[in-house]
Amino acid sequence: MKKAILTVLVAFLAVFALTGCWYGEIGVETVFDEKDGGGTRTFILDVMDDSLSATPIPNPDDPEGTEGKGAVLNDVQIDGGVEAIQDWFEDNAPTFLTVEAMETVGYHRYFKLSFAFADFDEFLEKYGQLVDLSPTMDWADFTDAEKPTWVCDGAACTFTEAKATLDASLDWAIDGIWNDIYVEGGLAGFVTKADISVLANVTVTINDVEGFAELQHFDEDAVDGAGTGAMVYVESASFAATGEFLMNPYAIGGIVAGALAVIGGAVWFFLLRKKPV
Repeated sequence: MKKAILTVLVAFLAVFALTGCWYGEIGVETVFDEKDGGGTRTFILDVMDDSLSATPIPNPDDPEGTEGKGAVLNDVQIDGGVEAIQDWFEDNAPTFLTVEAMETVGYHRYFKLSFAFADFDEFLEKYGQLVDLSPTMDWADFTDAEKPTWVCDGAACTFTEAKATLDASLDWAIDGIWNDIYVEGGLAGFVTKADISVLANVTVTINDVEGFAELQHFDEDAVDGAGTGAMVYVESASFAATGEFLMNPYAIGGIVAGALAVIGGAVWFFLLRKKPV
């Protein structure tokens, strides 16, 4: 069953890949470092920029160039070139998102946005604001059962999230880039908003321990319609991670010391009462 789903997925993605363009690959890194659900979420958009390469960029689904899929050509698809994505984020991201400086590594452009949250209630509040920025979806459209959860049982805390809500929180950016700066050119009629990006990587870290990771990878056995081998992205419908928040040893020491002081005081009191006059 999984093989059949994978075959359908890569066959669909291959339609876009054959045009010579390549998706903006989105990574989402979530870190919880407080038991009440405080932490940070970071979005990372990776776009290959062919203007930075002196030689054609190999198609990731055809790294050996044996299937005739053509090189990656992204720069002409963005008004102002791939770098213009940075300006779009700086002009359009909500104020609670920190838009970091664009990073360039080889022919990859990395665009990073993040937000911090003091507790899980704030996480949901900002999450909801991102979803409400979508022109087609509202946070209220999702039931409580569909929204992310943070549940603690003793020292162990578990985070759960559905891919559907995560996708919804990204739609404001994908829709904006598609309508504002994406250039269809010769791809008109072949490419839609849904084709310009893909959720490529998801990680969840709780108290410094990575509890969930689903990362993009090349599967040489995947059949994509033109040959074998294809990139595989996030397929899970939901993500869950559990981590523990043990009491700080200094706090434990303080509690023990306080308890010993109380016990010692009580013992001393009773000894004094029993002392003969």
